[in-house]
Amino acid sequence: MGNRNKYIIVALIGFTSFFLLILFNFIILQNYQPNDNQNNGNRNLKQFSVENITLIIDYSGIKSNEKFENINLTNYETTVYHALLNCCDVIIQDYGWGLFVVEINNVGPGWVYSVNNDPPPSKPVNLFYLLDNDIIKWKHV
Repeated sequence: MGNRNKYIIVALIGFTSFFLLILFNFIILQNYQPNDNQNNGNRNLKQFSVENITLIIDYSGIKSNEKFENINLTNYETTVYHALLNCCDVIIQDYGWGLFVVEINNVGPGWVYSVNNDPPPSKPVNLFYLLDNDIIKWKHV
């Protein structure tokens, strides 16, 4: 009977440890936002604030292009979408998995964005997190 009790105690300790690990991950870390010093340089994590963002809107000849400089975003609202929303009238389509920009300043549809002249990202605009000094370019195609 002594060995059986040992196995039961070990199983209870293992189950309790596993339960606490799950509890910690889903409840305690659910709203965790690292401070700006911890995630600096990582696009996969929200930044609390970003500074000196440049936004270029290329209307492809439909109207004069626009350029917005020294945009500062804060309060974890630091995505490509937030920068655009800060400067322009925007109509979006929400597909549940991400936002799609339909119209910018009454021009659309047909918008593609890039950041720092890299190829267009495969992320929706509300999930592409900005870093300091990024340059966003929206082009009507």
